[in-house]
Amino acid sequence: MGTFDNKTFRSKRQQAAYERTFMGKYQSLIKKNSFLYLGLPMMLSVAFGSVILSKFTALRYEQRDEKVKELDEQQAMDLVTKKRKVDIKEEYYKLQGLMDQHENWEPKRVERLPGESDNVW
Repeated sequence: MGTFDNKTFRSKRQQAAYERTFMGKYQSLIKKNSFLYLGLPMMLSVAFGSVILSKFTALRYEQRDEKVKELDEQQAMDLVTKKRKVDIKEEYYKLQGLMDQHENWEPKRVERLPGESDNVW
């Protein structure tokens, strides 16, 4: 902190006029009981804001949950009883997004030059 305070100089007449304003009255009340007039309203506003914001966030998550619906019994039984043949290569290509672009593509071994080892262990 510096040596000089940030208080503005007011003459006696200006100080008396300032004390009659809302800010002057409030400042004198804060000097008398700072917790009651400054701390308590601050804590109440934070608590009230927390309650209001929690309702907004709950609404947001409820809307997101509506997108994901629960399965009824018939849909669950269909998932359990429905068996399908799974081709691993097809699933692999689907995951990589290669199925649409290269439908008939298969990995092929590169031919070696004569005398070159195959590196088979």
